[in-house]
Amino acid sequence: MSQDKNTNDVCEACGTIVELGSVIGEDDTVLVLPFAGHSKEAVAQLAQKYIDAAQTRFPEVVVATQESSDADGEHIALSLTFDCTAEKLIFEMGMSTI
Repeated sequence: MSQDKNTNDVCEACGTIVELGSVIGEDDTVLVLPFAGHSKEAVAQLAQKYIDAAQTRFPEVVVATQESSDADGEHIALSLTFDCTAEKLIFEMGMSTI
């Protein structure tokens, strides 16, 4: 991989070339997580684990939820709005430990 001040950074892995700016946008700050289950309490408890984790790491995160139910059960769409794309990416990378 070569670097020239007049070109964009590229990633050359496995025979592919991707401009990082086309994958990671500076305005990509919202993470939407869908949760579903048969019990409203269980779904809410699972969503709350993610809310707590986000607020612990990034106190300024804005949380919004949308609840619904249908024949398949209870649903919560959790929306986390971070201050910047880096915060969102850091949280996404750490989600496996939640």
